[in-house]
Amino acid sequence: LFAIMGIAPFGAHNLLVSDLSTQYLQFLAELKRQLAHFSFSGYSFLMSIGDSLVPIYAYYLLSPLNVIILFFSTAKLPIAIDLIIWLKLILCAVSMSAFLGQKYRQYDLMAIYGGLAYGLCGFVAMYFYDLMWLDALIWLPIMIYGLEKLFYEGKGGLYVFSLIVIIMTNFYMGYIICIFNVLYVAYLIKKDQPIKLTFSQSIDVNRKPLGWFLWYSLLSAMVSAVVLIPTALGMLATGKKDLLISNFLFRGTFGFSFPVNLGVGGNDFAGRLAHNPSFFTGTLFIIGTIVYFFSQRISKRDKQSAGILIGGIFVGMWFLPLNTIWHMFQQPAGFPFRMVFLFSFAIIMVVYEGYMQGMFSETKLLVRSGLGLGIAIAIGYLFAHIEQQKMTAYTFDISQLSVRPIVLGFAIAFIIVTVIAMIGVGRHHRMSKIFLGIILMFELGLNFLIATDGAPFGNQQDFERTYTKSTKLIGAVEKRYRDDNGFYRFTVINEPFRHLFKVPYNGYNDSFLFRNHGISSYSSTLNANTHHVLGNLGFSTRNIRRIDMLGGTAITNYFFGLKYSYFIGDHGNNQLTVRKDAAGLGFMANNRIQNLNLKHDQAFTNLNQFTQAVSGDHNQYLVKPTIMTESKQVHRDFFEYRIQFRANTTGPHYLYIPGVRLYDVNFYVNGQRLSTLYSSLGTEMVPMGDLQKGQTSTLTIHSASELPSLSNDLSG
Repeated sequence: LFAIMGIAPFGAHNLLVSDLSTQYLQFLAELKRQLAHFSFSGYSFLMSIGDSLVPIYAYYLLSPLNVIILFFSTAKLPIAIDLIIWLKLILCAVSMSAFLGQKYRQYDLMAIYGGLAYGLCGFVAMYFYDLMWLDALIWLPIMIYGLEKLFYEGKGGLYVFSLIVIIMTNFYMGYIICIFNVLYVAYLIKKDQPIKLTFSQSIDVNRKPLGWFLWYSLLSAMVSAVVLIPTALGMLATGKKDLLISNFLFRGTFGFSFPVNLGVGGNDFAGRLAHNPSFFTGTLFIIGTIVYFFSQRISKRDKQSAGILIGGIFVGMWFLPLNTIWHMFQQPAGFPFRMVFLFSFAIIMVVYEGYMQGMFSETKLLVRSGLGLGIAIAIGYLFAHIEQQKMTAYTFDISQLSVRPIVLGFAIAFIIVTVIAMIGVGRHHRMSKIFLGIILMFELGLNFLIATDGAPFGNQQDFERTYTKSTKLIGAVEKRYRDDNGFYRFTVINEPFRHLFKVPYNGYNDSFLFRNHGISSYSSTLNANTHHVLGNLGFSTRNIRRIDMLGGTAITNYFFGLKYSYFIGDHGNNQLTVRKDAAGLGFMANNRIQNLNLKHDQAFTNLNQFTQAVSGDHNQYLVKPTIMTESKQVHRDFFEYRIQFRANTTGPHYLYIPGVRLYDVNFYVNGQRLSTLYSSLGTEMVPMGDLQKGQTSTLTIHSASELPSLSNDLSG
């Protein structure tokens, strides 16, 4: 697949898309530097204005396979990342195949097919570039095998070891899997429940195995506490500690369009942030699951236990309160249904079990199941067309589905040929089993290609060349202008590097790549206090995970030590700005700063009060200009606002439009268009230029959507 997509080292492209380009690349570059120097710091000034790196390590960087990056230069780091992902997908398949063979004491081609379906399931196809989650998929089958050894034999070593590895490599996925473990124990209890006993009585009979399960799970958590405790403290400092009532409303999370994802190609790259659960695990296993619940060869008790497991996962994804709890009491901001790989694991396991019991020999049931699946997918496509809406640039609550007729045709075709092959397998035709594997391989590959359709893969050679050149340019400025007697911040707008990416790239974490102490940051672990202060002082912020370098003022540039700003142009038109006044690492402040409360959407008031609190006075540091004229015109494609104002103080002036994302908003000052950098998904201070007291200036705004009154949004 990587060769077909042309992914390095098998082709010219790299996987620098989505969060892989904006977070993981930069964090792995920092990990590589620390590993190479055997120097591990729990704190870094490269992360916004400085913060703990422990949550970054725990959430993103603890996979043992990350040591591969040591064998590659930073310029070739994308190749190392591609290889890590490639290796993880292989290990997922091997782990699942081995689990099926060990659990059922029979290993044949169907076990290999199960591993293949697991390693390329819908979750993997949609989220493989979130590589820190893949370790959990590798260890899940091993842990479940250990859990069964614990439940039946009282041997907890493998369970404890594998659960510790899962938690320590990614605590988030560890939490998701721990909830699944409870479901799996319920599955085991139901599966072994004697006919004459109720489920509650069966629980009482299994008190000893349940005690083992609770004790060894607690032991695993205690051993993992070396990571969990500092991580928990770090995560409590983020905006994710806040609970929203809206995330616990009694409603479903997806509608009747969900059967689309039971067939091949239900989602493409455009829908990665908002989509229905990626159920697809190969038509073989989707049909097999239906057959399992209707087969006469499967006992009623086995069907009930499988219903608890698979039904529990399904309901946990669909019912919003359970979905929120399963996502660690927060709704994901993009990349939803992160537990759907558990559904794939469960159906592969039960279908393999049913295959062992001969359910593929029920020809009529196979045909009916295939027909039912085809009808369900067609109905799903119908509802998808009804429900389909275009997702806006900054909302992630509208499911995006790939509902092209040709994809529906592929799904129906795969159902037909899969049913034919399954019938042949049931009649013990050896070639049918091989044919079934070929079908599965092709449809999983097709699903993977559709899931990545539209992904803006980067060019690896261009990356290496631009990174190397940028490193030299930024390094030269660092060497020339860094004051040995002080600490200053250095922001960089690197156009050649930004233009490597086919989608808007803000360079939030580029300080980890180029070693310049900036102010921006983007991660799921961003400190909420940092976000609160910088965002309310005018820096660009799109959500609780992002702070951009744009939005600085004379006040914030001074107090945050933003002495150097370097613009690297596409054509060598580089420009370095050196500010004479910058406070450096720290400064004396009046104790009033301790009682400062910044107000949301009142950046000018906050800047004024911040300066007063630091200085201990009541001077007015910001003065609003006099609005001379204000007009609004409605054009066919945009709203035009024109404001003529007179400065009442000498110095830089700014525009701040509270509560408005500046996407599709263009600014003109005295007829000169400002950089499109200010037309992003965030809200920030927009510079109006240096004005003399009494000077008149004209601001023109073109906006795709209507804006509120702007008369109070200027100051200097």
